[in-house]
Amino acid sequence: MKKILLPLVETERSLKALHFVSKHYKPEDAEVVLMMVDESLGYSIKPDAQAASLKALEDKLDTIGESLEGFKLTKKPAMGKAGLRITRTAKEVGADLIVMTKSAKDDMLSSIGSTADYVINNAPCEVVIVSEAHNSRNEYRGLVYRTASAVVNLRGQLGDKQSECLLPSVNVDCIYHFDVTVGKIRFYHTAYNPDTRNWDQPPAPGQQVTVDIAAGEKVSILVKADSTDGKADRIRIVNRDMKKEAVFTYKITKASDN
Repeated sequence: MKKILLPLVETERSLKALHFVSKHYKPEDAEVVLMMVDESLGYSIKPDAQAASLKALEDKLDTIGESLEGFKLTKKPAMGKAGLRITRTAKEVGADLIVMTKSAKDDMLSSIGSTADYVINNAPCEVVIVSEAHNSRNEYRGLVYRTASAVVNLRGQLGDKQSECLLPSVNVDCIYHFDVTVGKIRFYHTAYNPDTRNWDQPPAPGQQVTVDIAAGEKVSILVKADSTDGKADRIRIVNRDMKKEAVFTYKITKASDN
């Protein structure tokens, strides 16, 4: 039986590796080691804080593991540098294969991340970097809103409904107003890249690339109208939770009107 190490974070992009394993392997053929690493805490933190962090990671792994029904699962929460912890864990558990995306971050669409680069060069076993190729027509598969205001309900990333959407891009400087009532969302503002034919570049300087907004928060974000090769910048909203829905309202107004 093949032992697969599956390092994940809480982004839809990272979950592509999870879907890859469930699609290409059967429970009788593979044992899965689920892993999450908290890089925000150092090794010198107090034992209570360390235990709380590891427990939070284990709870998230329990949730993710529910989508791998039938597989024998081992959960490995860890703290420290992700690349180092992943390669060490691969040695400790005797992994035959590591499956991951080139970068778990949703705003790093065209480059390989430092963690994946480290794992590729230091892993004791084979590493599969899950393909994230877009379809030939570069069609967006999520929800698309075309009105200046709306109420949006996005499902969790492990659900069978859409967990992200595109908001309208306009040809004047605008303010995007958000009011989140349930869950948490992440705002992404990206520009078109003619080399990759995708929206994987940061916007013009001075604008926010990502903004996290949680339930009870109201946030207004300035977006300056811009385009590359006739392709307008893209405004994308993602529900960051694995299972819980996110509900928010948005309204777009001209910057000059505020």
